[in-house]
Amino acid sequence: MQKKKLSFKQAIIPVISMAFFLIISVIVLNIPIHIPLLMELLFTIFLALFWGYKFSDLETMMFSSFAKIGNVLIILMLIGMIIGIWIESGTVPTMIYYGLKFLRPQFFYVISFIFASFVSISIGTAFGTVSTVGLALISIAQGMGVSLPLAAGSIISGAYVGDRMSPLSSIAIITAHSAGSDLHKMIKEMLKTFWLPYALSIIIYLILGFSYNGFTYDTAEISILLNGLVENYLISILMLIPPLLVIILAVKKIPTILNLMINLLISSVIAYFFSGLSIKAILNTIYRGALGNTKLELLNELLTRGGLESMFDLIALIILAVVLGGLLERLGILNTILNKIIKAIHNESQLISVTMISSFISAILSCNQLLAVFLPGKMLAEKYDELKVPRSILGRSLGDSGLILSPLIPWNINALMMVGILGVPTLQYFKYTFFPILVPITGLIMVNIIKRGGNKDE
Repeated sequence: MQKKKLSFKQAIIPVISMAFFLIISVIVLNIPIHIPLLMELLFTIFLALFWGYKFSDLETMMFSSFAKIGNVLIILMLIGMIIGIWIESGTVPTMIYYGLKFLRPQFFYVISFIFASFVSISIGTAFGTVSTVGLALISIAQGMGVSLPLAAGSIISGAYVGDRMSPLSSIAIITAHSAGSDLHKMIKEMLKTFWLPYALSIIIYLILGFSYNGFTYDTAEISILLNGLVENYLISILMLIPPLLVIILAVKKIPTILNLMINLLISSVIAYFFSGLSIKAILNTIYRGALGNTKLELLNELLTRGGLESMFDLIALIILAVVLGGLLERLGILNTILNKIIKAIHNESQLISVTMISSFISAILSCNQLLAVFLPGKMLAEKYDELKVPRSILGRSLGDSGLILSPLIPWNINALMMVGILGVPTLQYFKYTFFPILVPITGLIMVNIIKRGGNKDE
């Protein structure tokens, strides 16, 4: 394969073109994000050919990242199948039933945020949190009539608390490894930029809950929904076994794909023996999803979702994003831009600020969370040693930027998976994901205003 060193001026062209295509396509023309990503991919290919690359080399670059997303695609397919069978068997209706019965709109957002954060810390994965409690909470939100973007924002905010700093989080472990830091020292360092954003998020969600929903709770309509659920689905504590099982197996560190496969099998058995679904109905639900067939239009809207088929559009978008990200990475676009930024570093505050900016840029251009921590982590590690800044701070800075901001970038795999599970577009929920937004702000304030204490890695 040809290896060429790009200049900064060359590397910045695809970045500018991507911004142009996204602004024109998504904001001006209001067309699906698939189109600007495809246009950027084609433009970058022609640009690379103009720079002298062979198309055979570009093909290798484009598909270099496929091994990294095979598990993501399988997880998405399994989640789609599980959502369908959870609805038809009565699992989701049971979660909605108890949620509508005991939750109140005023406290919905703050409870969603806190509950999702505790679950994510326990199981160490945002995907696992959102696909279990998040799915239930967004369905309850729809039944209550509260703001779905705000509900999705509160759920995602809580879910990424654990992704960032749970000892069980795979991305937190990778971040510590990329930074060359001890995991527990890094998490201890992350606590410094955790408490203020977490407390402020609780306050904001509580205020918004009372401001938006304090006087709109229609008890009569909720009673109709509760009766509709009881009449059409099996409502039982037994139906909560599948989501609890996902959480328990995640805590036991069972691989996600195996965890979901076990859950799909057990959920299908429950649907057959307890909910009375035939084998044909179960298989149809797994592929096509659940179809609400009640007398209540809102209930049908709530419970018509899921299935393998529902994930095809999202899978196509992820493939496009990963192909583009792989091409930009292997062409050296990311490295060239990061190297240019690194040269401007002269002190600790600049170093930490540049780390956060580099991580965010990597999340934007690579379309995935892993490269957002891996690339800048490896490239900046020696600079931290040179300036005698602890590696745990490098890990914290990566966690405060690309890691936690990934679900706010519409074409990033993390955001696409959130959209696939919750059904709320990124451009609608991102302004309500207060915790991921406040964390980097807190980190930048700490490094530029508050002097760091004298903690050092061993």
